[in-house]
Amino acid sequence: MSDMVKITLAHPIGVHTCRQLGIDEEEHPVGAELEVHSEQAHRLVSAGYVKGANPADFASVQAAMRPDKNKPVAVKPSTSSAPGS
Repeated sequence: MSDMVKITLAHPIGVHTCRQLGIDEEEHPVGAELEVHSEQAHRLVSAGYVKGANPADFASVQAAMRPDKNKPVAVKPSTSSAPGS
């Protein structure tokens, strides 16, 4: 399962481009924040759409792809077992 990240657009994205990238099919203006899967974010970085992300600079890409902290964290089930009765 991929992680969700938030990115800020450096360039507007139209409906056709959204369809190609597999994101919400609507007009997204410069400065819009999008919540996308990390794989989609990397595609947008490679295409030059993400503000502050230089595809040749790993640190800038990581800084531009902010984890979505509003998503609830999945709680792993306990591996301990209670004594049987």
